[in-house]
Amino acid sequence: MTAIDSRPSGIDQEKLDRFVDTAFADLKGTVVLTMANLGDRLGLFKALSERPMSSEELARHTDLQERYVREWLAGMACAGYVDYSPTTRTFALPVEHAQVLSEDTSPLFLGGLYQEMPALWDVLGKLAERFESGGGLSLADYDREWWDGMERFTATWFENFLLQEWIPASNGIQERLSQGMHVADIGCGRGRALVKLARAFPNMTGVGYDLSDANLDGARQLAAEHGVAERVSFEKRDVHGGLPERYGLITSFDSLHDFSDPPAAFHAIHAALVDGGSCLLLEFKTADRLEDNVGSIGAMLYGWSLAYCMTTSLGMGGLGLGTCGLPEGTVRRLARDAGFASVEVLPFENPFNVVYQLEKQGVDGSRWSLPRTPRVG
Repeated sequence: MTAIDSRPSGIDQEKLDRFVDTAFADLKGTVVLTMANLGDRLGLFKALSERPMSSEELARHTDLQERYVREWLAGMACAGYVDYSPTTRTFALPVEHAQVLSEDTSPLFLGGLYQEMPALWDVLGKLAERFESGGGLSLADYDREWWDGMERFTATWFENFLLQEWIPASNGIQERLSQGMHVADIGCGRGRALVKLARAFPNMTGVGYDLSDANLDGARQLAAEHGVAERVSFEKRDVHGGLPERYGLITSFDSLHDFSDPPAAFHAIHAALVDGGSCLLLEFKTADRLEDNVGSIGAMLYGWSLAYCMTTSLGMGGLGLGTCGLPEGTVRRLARDAGFASVEVLPFENPFNVVYQLEKQGVDGSRWSLPRTPRVG
């Protein structure tokens, strides 16, 4: 008896096979992400980075159940995350993999993403409802794991690039920070960037603005821990309505595309800068056209946008530009419309991000005038 082929006619078998491979690779990635989350959460990667261990040794070292550890190790070995020696029946984390999995100060560390991505699954039900009803999710819809993971992920930028690359590559910002100026960080999160700047430049003062009470509490605690609380403060403020002081430098790191009204935010930033002041803006490296974003990075960015960036902006009654909503052409247009004299792309090789320096023209054509140092607190 001849089997009946139920597939539609006209199928391109090679195209089908390629997509099946792609779909299975994505499914495997999701399962591995779950195991990587556990490895990060339970300290398994950290422990394995010390020396090769058997499942029994790793279980004792981490005070975990051996049967679970053994199954986790088998999955991680199959995925290529850890090495397995059949001779000694031990597992090892290669030093190269440790840069990604256990070294939290490495610029390649992904532990924060492993933590925050599963947290998005908790909002899928509400997100599906928004497909039907419209509107968006609120910041309160995301639990602590999301915010903690985001903090750990973005920390790698400030630990490895802020003082080492972005500030030195800027036009005059390092010198002005050394002289002493007032700085605002909008969308400051838990304050890591502003605290980092305050520790490096003892003559500066600053204030961070955010909408999350939990982030602001964390930022104040971080400033106190590092002894800069007398020079930097943190406030809850929607910056669209304007900022309360004048600043020599305003920074926004990977946040402006999330705002309800980015064009209004550009105007607010320009108005709050002293004559000749600067804005340092970190945004995702995206293109204006969808076809130019096609690929793995584009897929991740649109996914993040759908699950967080776009929907939270819509939830605030905003434009919902999304993660890919501020490509270079749009940044330049909005900066020009807000009155900025120039926009410079700083030299920074990174597949995800681009750094801009926006300059406000001085009244006499100059780039900078030192503002009065305001009272903080």
